[in-house]
Amino acid sequence: MFTLLGGERKKKWTTLVHNGPMFPPLYEPHNIPISYINPINGETQKVYLNPKAEEIATLYAKILGHEILENKTFQKNFWKDWKETLGSDSPIKELRNCDFYEINRYYLNQKNILINLKPEEKEKIKKKKEAIEEKYQYCIIDGKKEKVGNFKIEPPGIFMGRGNNPNLGKIKRRINPEDVIINIGKEAPIPDTPSPNSDWKEVIHDETAIWLSSWKDTITRKNKYIFTSHEAGFKSKSDEKKFNRARELKKIIKKIHLNNNKNIDSTDEKTRQLATALYLIDNLALRVGSSKNKKETADTVGVTSLRVEHLKLLENNYIKLDFLGKDSIRYCNKVKVSQEIYRNLKEFQKDKARKDQLFNLINSQTLNEYLKSFMPKLTSKVFRTYNASETFQKGLNKIESEKMEKLSEGERINFLLELINQANAEVAILCNHQKAISSSFKNQIEKMDERIKKSKKLLKKAKTSKSKSKKERIEKIKKKIKLMQIKKKTKLKMKNVSLGTSKNNYIDPRIIIAFMKKYNIPVDKIFNKTLENRFDWAMNIENDFNF
Repeated sequence: MFTLLGGERKKKWTTLVHNGPMFPPLYEPHNIPISYINPINGETQKVYLNPKAEEIATLYAKILGHEILENKTFQKNFWKDWKETLGSDSPIKELRNCDFYEINRYYLNQKNILINLKPEEKEKIKKKKEAIEEKYQYCIIDGKKEKVGNFKIEPPGIFMGRGNNPNLGKIKRRINPEDVIINIGKEAPIPDTPSPNSDWKEVIHDETAIWLSSWKDTITRKNKYIFTSHEAGFKSKSDEKKFNRARELKKIIKKIHLNNNKNIDSTDEKTRQLATALYLIDNLALRVGSSKNKKETADTVGVTSLRVEHLKLLENNYIKLDFLGKDSIRYCNKVKVSQEIYRNLKEFQKDKARKDQLFNLINSQTLNEYLKSFMPKLTSKVFRTYNASETFQKGLNKIESEKMEKLSEGERINFLLELINQANAEVAILCNHQKAISSSFKNQIEKMDERIKKSKKLLKKAKTSKSKSKKERIEKIKKKIKLMQIKKKTKLKMKNVSLGTSKNNYIDPRIIIAFMKKYNIPVDKIFNKTLENRFDWAMNIENDFNF
């Protein structure tokens, strides 16, 4: 038996007390109209909206100028959802004829008022906010006070998403108590709802689950949860188990490779498909994938749901994979595979149409069963964690200690931090952890180039100097240039790479902590306070730890 989260159905607690989730404040109408150009007579009229339509219009007005407003999917979805709130008697018939400028100006004015408040006024607002939040920030598990993670339910919003998500522009409607399931101890008092006229969807007492509240996302219809904080005992134990399982995989990885390679050449096609899928999971850190309803959700895929159109066979055993992965992030990778894998993929494509399944004889369930035949509880995520940690460890092992000679303490630490970032980037690229390129990225690179250029001029000048300290000066500038060039190289490499996901979830923190101890790097240079507390279980590791 398993919990909703896929973990084993074991009793996790005996008593659980909490105050439920914190709901966002109710919307307060500002009664500012939008301007609408009548497409028939071309006249502009002021249109006052009902509170529900006005709230959504305000969300749109807040993002005026954002490039996402040019997206056709975004416009189509927003209009479809917004017009349902306008009412049948509304004169607004087309989104393109709406002008949200007045609401945008009001929003910016309100924002500036808050920015320009006196420090004592800001402090007063902050304390009031903290006092309201206090009761939701903690729960009591088996008599022990624990921090709750993200205890707030998100306010209504517009789905901005990532990548090419078909849900772009849809309205995330307000979550009410009637949407929320509370999980709490049998003897604990049931949390109050925000208003006396509301009630929870359901109150349960599931001692095998570690979530406190749950509801369905109004767009994706996926379950959302409120958990204890990453710093709490549940999360720490979960993290430690996860990374230890990845280390267990490392111990038998050669044996798995040996057996899987035999299956790659099996006479049974289903076995060949399973073995080929595992090869891709292991070497490219792909997820398993599952079948989906295209009309209801984004066309994201994993290994088992790859279609013929997602794979292109190139020359010399190279293949190109191009598809939308988790969160609609595009995965596009050209990579060389073994001759046997290339042969299999070619066979799996044979006599199939573009939309046909590449691995038509297997699914996520059969592939997961295949993984567990090698090791209990083995999943694609264990492979991702193993490969992420192994890649990171190898990256740190590339350190050339002689390059740190004669560096000042600050330069030495910066050099080591860049090495950590480069190794982290390798992992993020492997796992396809991406982010949008910052609008200021080009400007940042130009500033780095300017600093390098100035330093090179200083170097040229230093070489013609007759100073007694000429040699030391030249050496110092050279090292400074080298460090700046390393930083620039790292920044270019990471322009659309998200380091946080891999560092927080896939890299064994003991690798980082051991490295930190070995080279006397302050902990706050690597982990913020939250991560430091979350990985407290790993802090006593010796400096010679190797994943």
